[in-house]
Amino acid sequence: MGVIRIHWICVIIWCLAFKPLNSQWAFDDDGCRTPYRGIGTCVPIKQCRPMVEYLQSAPALTSQVIQILNEYQCGFERNEVKVCCPDGAIQINKPKNPTGHRNLNLLPQNCGLLPGGNRIIGGNKTALFEFPWMALLTYDTPNGRDFRCGGSIINSRYILTAAHCITKLSNLKLVQVRCGEYNISSSLDCEIQNEPQAETLCAPPVQDMDFEETIPHPDYNPATYTDDIGLIRLAAPLNLSVESVKPICLPVDNSLRNFNFTSRRLIVTGWGATEAGRRSEDLLKVEVGVTSLENCRRIYANTPALLNEKQICAGGHKKRDSCGGDSGGPLQRIDTLYDDSRFVQYGIVSFGPRLCGQEGFPGVYTRTDSYMEWILDNLRP
Repeated sequence: MGVIRIHWICVIIWCLAFKPLNSQWAFDDDGCRTPYRGIGTCVPIKQCRPMVEYLQSAPALTSQVIQILNEYQCGFERNEVKVCCPDGAIQINKPKNPTGHRNLNLLPQNCGLLPGGNRIIGGNKTALFEFPWMALLTYDTPNGRDFRCGGSIINSRYILTAAHCITKLSNLKLVQVRCGEYNISSSLDCEIQNEPQAETLCAPPVQDMDFEETIPHPDYNPATYTDDIGLIRLAAPLNLSVESVKPICLPVDNSLRNFNFTSRRLIVTGWGATEAGRRSEDLLKVEVGVTSLENCRRIYANTPALLNEKQICAGGHKKRDSCGGDSGGPLQRIDTLYDDSRFVQYGIVSFGPRLCGQEGFPGVYTRTDSYMEWILDNLRP
């Protein structure tokens, strides 16, 4: 209690010395923008649990702590400072802007393109070529080869996936990556296209690729599920000229980063491939709603998971979560990038409830925008 009292005495002194400013982050009476473009609520500082927890964990009222307080300040009420209170933890270090990164040109701009014609369909079934960036990870298992994780194509040499899919897998050995798949049980994937005229459309053969390197995030913690992101460098380039194999976009533009997705809807795609097995022969898609990080923390309070702003919680409705996706697979939505509508990947399937599709238990996804610098740092031509 002594440390907490000292902190609040220091904060009171800071408040008395602080001059009211028109915060650049405030946008209405209650809603506000945090310093890093997240959406928060402008409340008295003592009512902001993330700020209280941050101050209690800080060793002293250092210049960095004062800077954080100044950055989150959004007004005054009865001589008490108000802060822009985020859903999750106070963000201390702003992710660097990737737009000037030396490796940005390794991510192709012809990414995430929407299929031509009436190719996006409703429901859980996907159309041929609707999500051509999907990848399946092939493992040697005690029962033979099987797909146990997924990923997404981000350029001709790299697959984005979860760290838990490429490290410390018991009785599983990653051997290949498959791209261009649609129906796992069919050697030739075809569908009838009715527009502009009836014809049978077939996909080219799948591309089963060897890999030369796996790159899990160095801070990945399998006990707490933090930093669950990884890359696979393929041994040879993919053939991206075919319609069934294309890269997805990543949130490289500032307008697409640090976005608050709470109550928004995104799409998770996959065959339901996890370390425990696979649930579907066909590529499926599921639209999932995003829940607040604060609510997600309450749900997972009795688990080892340490949830933070580098994660997204989505789903939690019966038969409408990442059961239809793959571990390591993408969470995406259509946004504007490079002056066009494209699919942008905002998350990677990380973990969820033990009983798939359990009501009230959302799946947890690693946020790609929080790791753009790490992704770009680890790309090579």
